[in-house]
Amino acid sequence: MPLMKSVVYETLRIDPPVSLQYGKAKKDFVLESHDAAYEVKEGEMLFGYQPFATKDPKIFDRPEEFVPDRFVGEGEELLSHVMWSNGPETERASVANKQCAGKDFVVMVARLFVVELFRRYDSFDIEVGTSPLGAKITLTSLKKATF
Repeated sequence: MPLMKSVVYETLRIDPPVSLQYGKAKKDFVLESHDAAYEVKEGEMLFGYQPFATKDPKIFDRPEEFVPDRFVGEGEELLSHVMWSNGPETERASVANKQCAGKDFVVMVARLFVVELFRRYDSFDIEVGTSPLGAKITLTSLKKATF
């Protein structure tokens, strides 16, 4: 089920459930990007907008496009650039990094939801729109699977 896992991670990459994060620097450090470095002093406030990282064209080919198999095979290395849970997807949640303790649960439930949707229904129609919180997807019809 590598493709199913990749589809879920791609969904989280395109539209992270928590896109805004902030915190106060606990010590002086240097924050590096592709082409610059920034000195951050202890006590300064930092703000992160996850889609800047998860849609970085220097990391992701076709960053605005949903690519279901983006994280399959060698693409799995890109998971270190998926920042939807307050840190890289490849890191384990801990008190020190303040990552979402339920991040693995979220991925598992999302995978189960998609598997069940395709297992129980032959086809479905959706309506794609927007809401104040981002994308809005509405299932408009479901056709039960016939075995």
